[in-house]
This record gives sequence, C-alpha cells and structure tokens, in this order.
Amino acid sequence: MPDSVDVPGELDELRRFHGHLGPYVAIGFRMGQIARRELGEYRGMTAVVSCSLVPPMRCLVDGVQMGSSCTFGKANIKLKPGANPRATFEKAGKRLTVTLKPGFRQTIDKEMSKAEEVDQSLRYYRMAEADLFDVSLA
Repeated sequence: MPDSVDVPGELDELRRFHGHLGPYVAIGFRMGQIARRELGEYRGMTAVVSCSLVPPMRCLVDGVQMGSSCTFGKANIKLKPGANPRATFEKAGKRLTVTLKPGFRQTIDKEMSKAEEVDQSLRYYRMAEADLFDVSLA
C-alpha cells in the first residue's frame, strides 16, 4: 500500500515525526497511548523502553515518545537492550508494563517490507489491544 493511502490523523502525525511508518513505531505509539490512558498526562511519568538497540525494532522508541509524551529531551525516557519489545512506565508510585505478546516479534521481523509498511502499521494500529499486548499495572 503506498504512502499516499489515507491513515488516521494521529498515525499521520507519527509518520511525520518518525519519517515513515512501520510496525514497530506503530506498536510503540500504542504502548505510549496505553500509558497515557492508565497513568494520565506525562507530567511525572517516566518510561523505560526495552528493545533491540538497532532499527527496525528500535523504531519502537519514537512511537513510545509520541504516544506517551515521555521524551529524550525531557530525560524522562530511557532505552535498554532487550529481545522482545516492552515499555515500563512509572508515575505516582504506579508501574505499568506493556509487552508485545510472544510470537509477534518473529512475525513482524519475517513479514517486514518497506513496500507494505503502511498496511502493516495500520494492522498493528487497529489490532485489539488484548490480542497484541500483555499489560500489567502495579
């Protein structure tokens, strides 16, 4: 699907911020949105993103920044190496962990295609949260 395809406004903003769409940036955005929904606005929130330190999985970080408003500029987000995408958010004594469900990383890596990145991004953007993520709040 070409980049000219209509995408939801917030996904188009994400594309402009990141430079293009892809599954990992869309997934990171969803993780950040979950944090904002569960913990409220970003003030006082911190995030630790665990993923590969190289693209394309590292694109997750830009999505988390856009979705949660935790940014490297505000120094309220950190990146650490990890094999499976995960983001842990903390605010006001609460900890929220959002992890990509087992098997998705392998599927994404196998199917990743520059020519299909918009379609793939839309699929993960629209997928039911419970099907895509394990979420825990403590």
